[in-house]
Amino acid sequence: MAKSRLYEIQQTSGAVFKPSGGWEMARSYGNSVLEHQAVRKKAGLIDQSHRGKLRLKGKDRIDFLHGMVTNDIKILTPETGLYAVFTNDKAKMLSDARIYCLPDALWVDLEPEVTGKIQKHLDKYTLASDVVIENLTDAFGLLSIYGPSSHEIMTQLIGSEPPIKEHSTITFSMDGISILAARNEITGELGYDLYIPIDRMATTWDGLLQIGEPYGLRPVGLDALDSLRIEAGIPRYGIDMDESNFPMEAGLEKRAISYTKGCYIGQETIARADAQGRMNKKLMGLELSFKPAPTIGQVILAPRASSDAQERVIGTITSAIESPTLGKVLAMGYLHRDFAEPGKDVIIEKRPAKVVALPFYTRSY
Repeated sequence: MAKSRLYEIQQTSGAVFKPSGGWEMARSYGNSVLEHQAVRKKAGLIDQSHRGKLRLKGKDRIDFLHGMVTNDIKILTPETGLYAVFTNDKAKMLSDARIYCLPDALWVDLEPEVTGKIQKHLDKYTLASDVVIENLTDAFGLLSIYGPSSHEIMTQLIGSEPPIKEHSTITFSMDGISILAARNEITGELGYDLYIPIDRMATTWDGLLQIGEPYGLRPVGLDALDSLRIEAGIPRYGIDMDESNFPMEAGLEKRAISYTKGCYIGQETIARADAQGRMNKKLMGLELSFKPAPTIGQVILAPRASSDAQERVIGTITSAIESPTLGKVLAMGYLHRDFAEPGKDVIIEKRPAKVVALPFYTRSY
């Protein structure tokens, strides 16, 4: 199992580790609730070096990737980016991705579990194109600064105003090394992902904590990151969506799909579904009136019309937490279209729950 270049440093700081995508990564530094609250109130530094990093080069890279994903790659200019989905010919999701446009390349950020799959998927279509695909997962680490103070920390770090628009990027120098920074809102807070040459990870980690100390920056593990993204209503590929789902079922139609970009793999099915106007199921939020949080895969039932009526399964739980911010149990799950509306009552573990819109939490800037 691979380890982050920061494994020993994090271990000294009290980190507890867990497997994630074939890597052993820091899950917490002793108290994931306090780490969660640090991101909501000030800022957290999270090691996500296990995430996949593909770089596409060559003169055909834009046209090539444009035909592989659901969003409009051709609108990108250097220092901009977007969120998109790779779909198969039946429009089912192979992966989601954050895609950034650099002056001479496209940078694709992926969940660690799907990096090899997506690289093979892309390789199948490169024969007639001038495109070179490089897997840089082992060559670059990824450190993320999330929280209300992240803007001030980044301003101190780069010496100028950092990018504000989500997925926008900036390349800057720190201690003589070039770092790519990209805006990311996965926690519901301001945030930045920093892609760093792997041999400079340790010095960058220490430097960031030193710069961020006056702003409350502290190390945060993946458990807190997961609870933060659930509160922010962000589905994660491999947990809340997979190859059985259409992007629209996961609520990604506004974030990840262009309906005017033209042809790509799966486009005809997505256009047809858009014309029909609805999916058979939809990922929704759920507020529960009991603890503990339900387990992943727990079935969701319709309320019985009468005491002798049969139970009707209308969905399943994909993510659930006891929310540190809101003080209640929250879950995400797929619901039959008849129940995929805020305000609907459902039953989970024989107790009532309420369907709500996502996100659960958002901060206005």
